Amino acid sequence: MDVIDEACLQGRVDSMYGEKTGSHSDKVPGMDKIQMLGKRVGDVIEENTDLNNKRPKLKGKEISNAPLEKVELQNVEFNSSTDFEPRLQTIMRLIEDVKIRKIGIHGMGGIGKTRTLKLLNNRLVESHRFDIVIWVTVSGEGSRRKVQNNIAERLKCTAIDMSDDRLRAIIYHHLSGKKFLLILDDIWERIDLSDVGIPILNQDNGCKVLLTTRDLGVCRQMETDMEIPMEKLSKEEAWSLFNEKAGDVAMSPSIEPIARDIVKKCSGLPLAIIVIGSSLRKISYVGVWRNTLRKLQLPSMPQIKGMEKEVFSCLRISYDWLPNDFERNLFLYCSLYPEDVEILTTELVEYCWLEGYIQGVDSIEEARDDGRHMVMNLVDASLLERGDDEEHVKMHDIIRDFALKEASGFLVKTGEHVKHPPEEKEWMQSQKISLMGCSLGCLSEMPNCESLSTLLLQGNDQLTMIPDPFFECMHSLCILDLSDTQIKSLPSSLWTLVNLRGLYLKDCLNLEELPSQVGALKQLEVLDFGGNTTIRYLPIEVGELTRLKRLMVGFEECDDDDHEDTKEWNMKLRVPTGIIPKLPLLEELSLYVASVWENDTYQWDDESMEVVVEELCRLEHLTYLDAYFPKVESLDHFLRHSKSLKASFFRRFRFRVGTGEISSSFFDSGDKESKRCLIYNGMSHAAIMETLAHCSDFHLHEDRTTRKLSELGLTNINELKECWIIGCDKMETLFDGDEQQETCALLPNLESLCIENLPELRSLCDGPLLPGSLSKLKKLKLIDCKTLKKVFQWGIIGQLCSLKSLEVWKCLMVEEIIEIEEEEEMSVASHTHNVISYNNDRLILPNIKEIRLFSLPELVSICRGFSNFEWPSLERIIINECPKLKSLSFLSNGTDIVAPALREIYGSISWWEALEWEDNDIKQQLQPFFTVDDVDEMDEDDGDESCDGD
Repeated sequence: MDVIDEACLQGRVDSMYGEKTGSHSDKVPGMDKIQMLGKRVGDVIEENTDLNNKRPKLKGKEISNAPLEKVELQNVEFNSSTDFEPRLQTIMRLIEDVKIRKIGIHGMGGIGKTRTLKLLNNRLVESHRFDIVIWVTVSGEGSRRKVQNNIAERLKCTAIDMSDDRLRAIIYHHLSGKKFLLILDDIWERIDLSDVGIPILNQDNGCKVLLTTRDLGVCRQMETDMEIPMEKLSKEEAWSLFNEKAGDVAMSPSIEPIARDIVKKCSGLPLAIIVIGSSLRKISYVGVWRNTLRKLQLPSMPQIKGMEKEVFSCLRISYDWLPNDFERNLFLYCSLYPEDVEILTTELVEYCWLEGYIQGVDSIEEARDDGRHMVMNLVDASLLERGDDEEHVKMHDIIRDFALKEASGFLVKTGEHVKHPPEEKEWMQSQKISLMGCSLGCLSEMPNCESLSTLLLQGNDQLTMIPDPFFECMHSLCILDLSDTQIKSLPSSLWTLVNLRGLYLKDCLNLEELPSQVGALKQLEVLDFGGNTTIRYLPIEVGELTRLKRLMVGFEECDDDDHEDTKEWNMKLRVPTGIIPKLPLLEELSLYVASVWENDTYQWDDESMEVVVEELCRLEHLTYLDAYFPKVESLDHFLRHSKSLKASFFRRFRFRVGTGEISSSFFDSGDKESKRCLIYNGMSHAAIMETLAHCSDFHLHEDRTTRKLSELGLTNINELKECWIIGCDKMETLFDGDEQQETCALLPNLESLCIENLPELRSLCDGPLLPGSLSKLKKLKLIDCKTLKKVFQWGIIGQLCSLKSLEVWKCLMVEEIIEIEEEEEMSVASHTHNVISYNNDRLILPNIKEIRLFSLPELVSICRGFSNFEWPSLERIIINECPKLKSLSFLSNGTDIVAPALREIYGSISWWEALEWEDNDIKQQLQPFFTVDDVDEMDEDDGDESCDGD
């Protein structure tokens, strides 16, 4: 029987038997079922024979039964595969993994996804892994039928005018029983492989699907088992590729510096490197190279040959594919930020919400969630990149240039080199202007820009004055950011901006007053003058801003010794009562205290704050609060009576509880608006425990009774990510090992721990810890713990698999950093703790990058008598005023260095020269890394002795 007919026969018999038997037997009861089945089989064979006679022809021929090539070679733009070798090896390893069936490769357009897969495809020519490799270029216009046609053509069984279902059966039959690799290049949306005719992938048949896409979301929709992000080329890879395209001329002495700047501007994007390198191939005239670099530094890249046609057109597909104008507008808005800067997601989203790009939300919290989702979609679509942390994103230089070209009415001049304001014509034509981080000393007197909706002037640290009529012709202005400027006052024309929705005055150190005219900005929804400001009071007219949803207030203590009338203000900080009840829509409120002087401390006026706390209870829509509670009873009252807390606890908050001075270091640590932070001193209380259970950050300050951190309740502290313990006189240890429940690891989410001025601290932990305890701790800082002798006992060192930074300062009794008793040393090799890795019986602490030891007069060793440690990630050591530390034996095993990443050792020359070496070769190996760095020469960051959370 013909293979086509055979593929369809069983399905037809089954379906007809199931469908027709029931209906027909009802009409003819008692008919012999065997005769019925025989008749129907005959009908099917007759029908199938007729279909076979009508089989479509392929180019006038019957469908070929000729043997197939296992792999069809793909044309690759350049010959070298060296730069792509690591990526190829990664993919090959995944292909060989029997548990992985679908692999997704994602990345921005032009990043080299297709090129990588072509190299992989060609490498499989001599391989025996697959019976056949099928390459299908799907593209944005891809459809099930297009994919089917391409696969059928590869199988040499393409049939014109054949139905989708029939072609599906043909493909299924041809691939059944074969071990195949299906490569789907450039997928833009989900494809149902079963509808195409692809047999089910399983470990038995060893079949694989490998796909590329610009959108990580497509990988999820295709249910890939493994996703590989396509990273930008490294500097070396980019330079190698550029040389290949431009030729040897790029290496000439007069051109090479320019060429390297050109490659840097391409930021590792292969397509841009290929296009620009090809346009300069064999051109030896330096002027052409200089001109190309100049064009690259301007938002006018299409002037470069090939950029518009090949690079920007490639990016435009991704841009056009975005699901709606809101995401497209948000994407374009990112181009307002300076080149290479990391963009704070919360700030970006808030701007876009105020601009109207985020709609259908009832609160800032919802807008923030919706906006973050949009930002993540842009990241998934490879139009934005993830930043160094989850709070930031960034934009590739080439994509930023594309966005600026697509954006209408954007004027972007950023960077310190910009010293003059825009020309009058530029103001007039602009809808959004970004002059971030410039060196502007002045602004135009009264620019004409009636259509301007956004003006971003933050970071102009030389701007001291804004002309009084400056805003008179900006009646459409919606967002104004003057943060981090040196302005001393606000111009009267500012109060004419009747459509202003967001006003930002963060970190304006010289701005001493928020004028009462602020009440004229009736449309204002965000007023942010937080951070370090010298504003002394909140004008009562703020209560007229009834649409206000977000109010960030930064108070700064005045330090004016020349005016006696300010002395009382210096001691007491006040929030005027009566304002908060007039702002019923308020969702986010920060009453922030900051300092620019290292040792300054402040005190609130507790009496006025008691009234303010009572007013806070009346707000119904509050979702974020940064406030001071004079007594723990005040916090308890707020927790019991706040209308905002009726449904659930705040997702973000910052509570300062208790009397005493307010240290600026508590308030300047990290991004205060994104955390759940509790700062308190005093005795335990139910309100403290209730709040602590919701915290990610915790400051325990000057507690006089607590002996162990665990006394606050293990379940209350297990969600902590950052913890500061400062000035607690009775604290002896964090917890006892025997306190653990059998299934409860201690502080499993803690990432940063700072302990300062604990005079009774004996150890971090007494006894062994359960697996998972402290497993995420990245940073540990110990300062001024006078009785501590050993930093780590064996019971805790085994847990610190994530530790990256260790700092020990002014602990006068510390003798050793890591203590291992003799019997423990003997058992190291046989220890099987699941947190630590072992290679050849060597204990590895895999992630420590930096060790800082300062003013430890009794320190004798890092780990005495034990040289079986390895430090594979250790990069930097700083040792100062540790006179008894005579050896760095922990860095070697006697003959070799066990810290392969080490590049910096800082200390005094006298200390270095006094070190004792078992093998002089070790000293010679370490000598290039040593840098003289006496304590009085250390930079400001290295000398910071407070737990500032950096």
